[in-house]
Amino acid sequence: MNQNDWQSEFDKYRATPEFQKLNPRMTLEEFKSIYWMEWIHRIWGRVVGVSFVLPAAYFIARRKISKSMISRVGGIAALIGFQGFIGWWMVKSGLKDDLFDPASHPRVSQYRLTAHLGTAFACYVAMLWNGLSILRTNKLLTASTSTSTTYLSKLSNPALRPFKTSVLALALLIFTTAMSGGLVAGLDAGLIYNEFPYMGLGLTPPKSELFSSFYSHTPDNRDLIWRNFLENPSLVQLDHRILATTTFTAVHALWAYAHFSPTMRAVLPAAAKRGVHGVVGFAWMQATLGICTLLYLVPIPLASAHQAGSLLLLTWTVVLGSRLRFPHRAARLLAQRNGGTANMGGVGSSSSSSSGIPLGARPSMPLPYQAGRVAVGK
Repeated sequence: MNQNDWQSEFDKYRATPEFQKLNPRMTLEEFKSIYWMEWIHRIWGRVVGVSFVLPAAYFIARRKISKSMISRVGGIAALIGFQGFIGWWMVKSGLKDDLFDPASHPRVSQYRLTAHLGTAFACYVAMLWNGLSILRTNKLLTASTSTSTTYLSKLSNPALRPFKTSVLALALLIFTTAMSGGLVAGLDAGLIYNEFPYMGLGLTPPKSELFSSFYSHTPDNRDLIWRNFLENPSLVQLDHRILATTTFTAVHALWAYAHFSPTMRAVLPAAAKRGVHGVVGFAWMQATLGICTLLYLVPIPLASAHQAGSLLLLTWTVVLGSRLRFPHRAARLLAQRNGGTANMGGVGSSSSSSSGIPLGARPSMPLPYQAGRVAVGK
C-alpha cells in the first residue's frame, strides 16, 4: 500500500473506541505493526479454508471419499465457515461504544473471543480425529492378518472401558481449561496477581473481591454469581488456576492408573502406554509455560506459546483416545477381505471368524479394498 492507503486505514482506526480511549498517542508506524498482525491472521484463516475446501471438493467429485466421510468433511467445511463468521462477530464487539462500561477500556467481548477459540479447537479436533481414523484404517488393512487381528482383539477387551472413559473425561477437562484461558485473555486477567501459587496474601483473593456486587447488572444481585465467574478478572484467573491444577493432577492420576493397575498394565496396548507418557510430558510443559506467562506479566511470545501448549496437550490426549478406540470400519473391511464378518459392537464378543476377526453382523457394503488401496473413510 502507498502512503495515502495507509493514512486512510489509519483514519478508520482513529475513529474506533480503542484508539480514542486506549491508544490516542499511537503513530502511523505503530499502527502498521498491529495492522499487519491482524491482516496476516485474516489471510491465514482464508488460506486454511481454501486449502481444506478445494481438495475436499476434488476428492468428493472424483468419488474418492465414502458417503459417511463426505458428511464429516462437509461438517468440517461448515465449521470453518462458521469460524470465520465468529471471528468477524468477535472483532465487531471491539468497535462499538455501547458494549463498554464508562470506566472500562475497549476490548473485544470475552464471550465472543472464547467462542472463537472454542470453534477453532473444535474444528481442529474434528480434522485430527478423522485423519487419525483414516490413517489407522489404512495401517490395519495393509498389515498382516495376524497383526491386525491381535490389535483388534486387544482393543475389544471390555477391561479397557474405564480407561477409555477416563481419557474422554480428561480431554473434556483440557478443553474446558483452555476455554477458561480464553476468558482470562479477553479480560486481561493475566495482568493481575502475577505470582504463583499465591494470589496476594493467600491462595485466593478475599471473598468480597471474588464475588463483588460491582459486576452485577440487577438491583437485587440475581446475576451476582455467574457474572463474577465470567466477568470478574480475579475470579476468572482463580477459576483458570483451579482448572489447570485439576487438569495437571488428572493427567498424573491417569498415568498412575496405567502404570500401577495390574489390569491396565496387562491390557493396555503398547502404543497407548506411550501415549500416556506423552500426555504427561505435555502437561508439564504447559504448566511451566502457564506459570512463566503469569510471572513475566504475559509477554506475547510466552502467552502464544502457552496457548499453543494447550492445543498440543489436547492433541496428544486425542491421539491417545484414538489409539484406544475400536476401529469399526477397519474391522468390517478386514472381515470382508478374509471372508468373515465384523464385530459391529467392537467389544465383548466371544466368537471369531475363520480369520480370527470377532463375529457380528455381516456388512452389506461392497469391498473397497482393491490392490492394496482403500477408499478414504470407508
